[in-house]
Formats: sequence, C-alpha cells, structure tokens
Amino acid sequence: MWDAEHQINHPSSITNATVVSHGYRTAVTPFDLEGDYARIEGGALPALRGLATGGAPNSDGRAAIVSFLDMHLERGRYADQAKVRVPVWLGSTTEPGRMAEIALGDRLTFARDIDTDAIRLHRLGLDRWTWRVLPISGGLVTGDGAVMLFNRGNGPVCAVTFPLSPTRLLVIGDGLPGVHPLFNQLIASRCRRWLVDHVNGPVARAIGGR
Repeated sequence: MWDAEHQINHPSSITNATVVSHGYRTAVTPFDLEGDYARIEGGALPALRGLATGGAPNSDGRAAIVSFLDMHLERGRYADQAKVRVPVWLGSTTEPGRMAEIALGDRLTFARDIDTDAIRLHRLGLDRWTWRVLPISGGLVTGDGAVMLFNRGNGPVCAVTFPLSPTRLLVIGDGLPGVHPLFNQLIASRCRRWLVDHVNGPVARAIGGR
C-alpha cells in the first residue's frame, strides 16, 4: 500500500489498506454519508465477488455495482483531501450566522448538488451496456483512481473499467477493445492518494527490486 499523503508504503491487510477513521463523517449536514457508503458497499460486494469468480449479475446486481463505481469515483475525486478544511458561513432564519469549517464528509455531500460537471455513471445507462470480465495475466493494481473512464476523442464516455482482483478486470462498454500493456501505470497516474498492489504484484516487485 502506497500513501502519497504521508509518503509511506508498507504491507497492510486488505481491510485496513486505505481506511481513514471517520473520514466521511458529516458535522454540518444531517445526511449520514458514512452509512450511505456502507449500504452501497454491502449491496455491491456479493455481485462484485460473483463477477470475479465467473458469475453474471442480474439487473439488481448490475445496478448495485454501478452505484459502487459511482461511489468509488466520488471518493476518488477527494482522496487526497481528507485533512482539508473549508471555511463556510452557517446561518438560518431563526439563528444568527457564524463562521465554521467543514471537512470531507460535508464537502462530498454538498458536491452531489454543486459539482454538476462530475460524471455520474448511473445516468449513463451502464446496466444496458456490454459487460465482460477480462483475465489479466500480468497482475493488476488498484487504488482511489481505479475506476477509469474512456472515450473516443472528445466524445462521451464509451467504456468503464475496474479491477475486480489482481487477475480480473471488469470492462463495461464497447470502447476498449484490449488492455494496454501499461494499464497499471495508467491506473497509478489516476490515483490521488492510494495505490494498492498484491505483495507479489508487478508494481510491488518492481519497487522492491530497486
């Protein structure tokens, strides 16, 4: 696990590799973002595991996976800002206003309404696109930028990829005929803070051999 914020890398268990305690807790908005993320993860994991082992999700499973990929994109956009605090003015019609600082959980919640330019996969109809899982013999890394979007030229998104495991890559859409040999480097270039590889994976071996 490589953590760009703290400039460290070390072996870690899968369950603890990218955990930030209470990183998505909200203090200003009443929305339970951490609970929402837990619900999305819990709904998608059975379908993701099924895909990784050769299964095919039904319509509900596909919808759950798309919600998971949207969540991954959303969190990835702010992965390097866990400690950032933003000043805001809080007020109401019944109480005097005051200055406050909001953290990541509130910023992500507000961004759902404010960040209108952000791509939301559930709006693209991915459940009706072609889904396939490609075997990858060279190994795959993952990280906060692991959901990758592809288009042709300046056109709309035509393919979405996500590593299901070190040897399985989910490809949604028809705009990615094959996987480039430098695919891991492309994933790494999209990660803002976290990069994770198997202890015997290609990136871990390369760095360990230096």
